[in-house]
Amino acid sequence: NNPIYDNQLYHFGFTMGISNTKFQIEYTDFFTNQNEVDQILSKYEPGFNVGIIIDVKLGQNSNFRITPSFNFLDQKIYFITNNEKTIQPKNTGISNFELPTYIKYRSDRINNGRAYLLFGGTFVLDLSNHGESNLSQNLDFKTTNYTIDIGIGIDMYFAFFKFSPEIKYSYGLKNMLIAQNNEYDSHIKGLSTRGLLFSLTFE
Repeated sequence: NNPIYDNQLYHFGFTMGISNTKFQIEYTDFFTNQNEVDQILSKYEPGFNVGIIIDVKLGQNSNFRITPSFNFLDQKIYFITNNEKTIQPKNTGISNFELPTYIKYRSDRINNGRAYLLFGGTFVLDLSNHGESNLSQNLDFKTTNYTIDIGIGIDMYFAFFKFSPEIKYSYGLKNMLIAQNNEYDSHIKGLSTRGLLFSLTFE
């Protein structure tokens, strides 16, 4: 199928997927020395991702790829007190615009399949009515973020298009917490994002 597909200098497509994101929490000395809050947790929360693909051929086995996309997700933090009471913030409804840029390295094509690796980074901009979570408006997050991403996938060639399932892991580089020194963020020194994205691409 599509035997000359990879000869074109550039092509376009679209992607959609399911994301899972959480915060990596760095605790303060105050948290380790107090006895009111036993745990502060962040769990992977599901989201939905959709975007377009702009792909430029660099060589026989490498491409440069930009994937402007929107990611609709939750950001939640759970405070568990010493009497086992859990304070759960409500759904924060984050809407991110994301601009991933990748180098895509592909294996040689075998029949109608081709494995590949992705490596690059993403600029993230929160477009929602940001600021505070619903913890009585006591946690405040920054609106921009930067991540390093790595992923794997398989290109499958069909008669009229190319279909690719892929999975990516993102590692946030920026501390997302804006310190206000209140009863909640006094326990937290830093929050950085971690994410998994399983997506289907059509090109």
